[in-house]
Amino acid sequence: MRKKTINLIINREDYQKYENFFILFKKIVFVFFIIFIIVFFYFFIRLINLNKQIKDYNSEKINLLKIINENTEKFVKINYLRSKYYDFKNFIKEDSNSYFYYSLLNDALTKSSESANIKEFNIDKNRNVDFTIAFNDFESLRDFFQFIESDIFLKNFEKIFLKNFLVIGATENRSENYQLSFYGKFFPYEKILNNN
Repeated sequence: MRKKTINLIINREDYQKYENFFILFKKIVFVFFIIFIIVFFYFFIRLINLNKQIKDYNSEKINLLKIINENTEKFVKINYLRSKYYDFKNFIKEDSNSYFYYSLLNDALTKSSESANIKEFNIDKNRNVDFTIAFNDFESLRDFFQFIESDIFLKNFEKIFLKNFLVIGATENRSENYQLSFYGKFFPYEKILNNN
């Protein structure tokens, strides 16, 4: 026997549960969809802005590269000048101010004797000096020995020692020659200027 009608009232409670579940499910999907759309538009706008920034940076990079290419020679000259400046700065740090000390010694020798001259002169950055003075005659040598004991000569040195005394005999081409070699240490530049 076949049934001609369906009784929905018997199972109505079960269908109501399913219907409530599907309504809740639709609401949750709708909320997720809205969140997804908001996040999507946020990242889309952010990507557009980042893309615009990248384009701006690329155009700026291209402009700077053009400037660098146009001014390469100037940059090379500037780098050369910079390196020379640092070389000069390092030289000044290591400089012994040798011309000042050489002039000081030469002036002192001129006061003592006209025939005395500096044959060798070496000075380092710590003012340690090694020099040789040559004389053409014995009288000049004798006058110099008196002079080196005077305050005019000694006031410029912290210490000074006679290292070597050399007599070079006369030959056909030149007369007898005398040489004195000294080593010692000059006073600092500022102290010598204050003493004079």
